[in-house]
Amino acid sequence: MPKRKKPQSEPPVARDPNPTVEFVTVAWMLSVMTALVCELGFVAARAFLLLVNGEVPAIRALAAMLFFAALVVGLVSLGLMVIVMRMRRDPPPRGIVAFAAVVGVLPVAALLVRMLAGGVFAAP
Repeated sequence: MPKRKKPQSEPPVARDPNPTVEFVTVAWMLSVMTALVCELGFVAARAFLLLVNGEVPAIRALAAMLFFAALVVGLVSLGLMVIVMRMRRDPPPRGIVAFAAVVGVLPVAALLVRMLAGGVFAAP
């Protein structure tokens, strides 16, 4: 009777010995997703104001708060990205880093464009 081959087991995944690295990585990803949701909410609120009814003060305030939240959380995510890149033994995939960088920089770029246009708090 022929001997059965044992299935090849995959080598164990190398984990960073410091649990702080995992914590910071999770915090970074949560901040990126939070910034993305704030940005999408801001775009939806602005679209409502431009397309449906621009005279709703509550939606205008919501758009401003979501933009501010996206700006703050985006800056936090950029800071956490730098920390994660320095702490991890294996860097995150390039696609994730690029996506996180775009999500973090987008509110800052939008603020700069609005400032250069001369109306940071201008009506929509």
